[in-house]
Amino acid sequence: MSEPQPRPPYDRQGNERAEPKSRSFTDALRQINARMVLGVLAAVALIVFISQNTNETRVNFLGWDWDLPLFLLLLITIVLSVVCTEIAGWYMGRRRRSSR
Repeated sequence: MSEPQPRPPYDRQGNERAEPKSRSFTDALRQINARMVLGVLAAVALIVFISQNTNETRVNFLGWDWDLPLFLLLLITIVLSVVCTEIAGWYMGRRRRSSR
């Protein structure tokens, strides 16, 4: 047996049909892809990292002193390094395009 032909999303006059789209649980499971799985694993790893690194750490920078949890210090360092890398890459790409 063949499956019935899917109906087009528009009727013959070009108007959209107002039928609600219902998705089954199996259709929703099919939408799960590798990015979603990796995102969940990264979130779990981040939660474990935070829970294991809650000790206070003294930070001295340009005469200022702070007491921060270690996980917060490391996350700030990671975010700042990613931002600086992106800015440098953008600047180098812009400079390369303008010299052509």
